[in-house]
Amino acid sequence: MNRDLAPRLKAAIAASEELQQRDALKGVSLATAMTAALVARGVPDPIAALAGELGVLAFKRGYADWSESEDTGDELAPYALAALDELRAATTSLS
Repeated sequence: MNRDLAPRLKAAIAASEELQQRDALKGVSLATAMTAALVARGVPDPIAALAGELGVLAFKRGYADWSESEDTGDELAPYALAALDELRAATTSLS
């Protein structure tokens, strides 16, 4: 992934309704793929669907943090994992 492209990609999507729709469809497709993978591993459908949606939200948050970071590392994964950790902590505090 190229961090330098992230702001231009964000601007292009914001300026185009068609690209916004495609971006939304990509999110739905990603959530569907995550859900299917979890179901294949034996996770019950409702929980898998919820986890898939939350996974997409964590990815989007991680991507946004990664794209805005001045960190010299190129890895997106730590940012997505940090977003998942924040989500996990938030859900624990709601219990």
